[in-house]
Amino acid sequence: MFKTESEQRARIENINNAEAGNRTYLRRVRIQDYLSGQAIYGLGDYPAKVSAKPTDYDRALIKKLAECGVDLIQVHEEWNDACRLYGGDKYNAVDKEGMKEFVQLCHEHGIKIIAYVSSGYFHKPDPDFREEFASPDDSRLSMNYMDYHHNNQDSPEWRAYVIPRTLNVMDEYGFDGIFNDSYFCQRENPVDETLPDGQRYLPAAEDLLCQIYSEVKKRGGIYKLHAGGNWAPPCKDRVYDYLWIGEGLRELQTGAGKHYAPYIVPCYDRHYYWDRSSEDYFAHTIPYLQFPLLKIGRPIMGNNVDLPNVTYYGGDEQDFYRAVGEYMKDHPDGPYVYSLWSSIPDDPTELDVWTKYMKLYKPMVTENSIAYIELKECDAIRSPLPETTIASMFVNENTYLVVSNVANEPYALQLNGTWRDRETGEVGNTFIVAKERLRFLVKE
Repeated sequence: MFKTESEQRARIENINNAEAGNRTYLRRVRIQDYLSGQAIYGLGDYPAKVSAKPTDYDRALIKKLAECGVDLIQVHEEWNDACRLYGGDKYNAVDKEGMKEFVQLCHEHGIKIIAYVSSGYFHKPDPDFREEFASPDDSRLSMNYMDYHHNNQDSPEWRAYVIPRTLNVMDEYGFDGIFNDSYFCQRENPVDETLPDGQRYLPAAEDLLCQIYSEVKKRGGIYKLHAGGNWAPPCKDRVYDYLWIGEGLRELQTGAGKHYAPYIVPCYDRHYYWDRSSEDYFAHTIPYLQFPLLKIGRPIMGNNVDLPNVTYYGGDEQDFYRAVGEYMKDHPDGPYVYSLWSSIPDDPTELDVWTKYMKLYKPMVTENSIAYIELKECDAIRSPLPETTIASMFVNENTYLVVSNVANEPYALQLNGTWRDRETGEVGNTFIVAKERLRFLVKE
């Protein structure tokens, strides 16, 4: 939709004022091709048998998610048959037609869907496994049903195997992209100061990711990358559209990933924050052009442990699913657990809270908006900005200000000009920002 004359006039004025008035800030980002509302949608309790064929529950929930602002969902390893138990494999569903129907359901509601693959892990018992695939140190991830070798980015055998199969996931099922669970076989390369966190540059790892990324983009697809924690890839070139961080972190970190290339999608790992409000995480993420991943889908039942036809390797993940099974025996009607990154149970208010903030966030990040992240010197703000106050400006046909307070006491925000609180309707130039909360303001 083209902008009207009045909208263009407002944009010109707002952008010129922002460029002149925002003198010091962490970074400036022009927002393009950004899907802000992302969710993980659980399909079932693999290695119990899982079919993605849509049910009435799925049809109702996908429709609701679209209405709540979800643009993209990712399905994880339960979409495939990594242990080859039911006729599928690591790159194929047990019920191919059912999976295709689920993809079509998402598309009918305007939601993109991407599927889990991995350039970093492969199940050693798989008949396709070759020793040439594995990292030289023979390191692996053995837990629950997985005996996953870490794969070697320098292995031509592994590259020739994994790249075409990864792309066939899109070609075969109509997925809109992939979610790559990556791992990098470390080398004693020198620390490269141009990379975040003083990492060692791994050109072979970068090359593998770039080959996959290029092929995904040729198909018009979306490429999300992940490797756990607040990790960034040890690469100089662009290797993702979205980077998922936050898995396994035991404490909230304000602005985690703020130095990484956009776009960052943080995960609120409620294993470690089970006693925190669903409201708390947003103050640590939204000012940094990050919107938390929603955990939703079919409830986990915990019926995927102690199956007689499966070899188990123990670990925290297996313990988690066993605990979910015990919980479900006593709470068959919920509240439920929806993901491996959930508390037991999930906070039943999470979807409502996520939706509330998404409705406030989306107008700020429309196509070609400009974000000035972590303002330090700004003509619009009169009060000092301590380290515990994060203010960012988002500019398009409106001028938006989002201010977060992560201190242990309220913060008094003083502004130049007249602003309106978009939640309360309050108009003025002084606003109190509560602890671990946000103010969403728009210039009057």
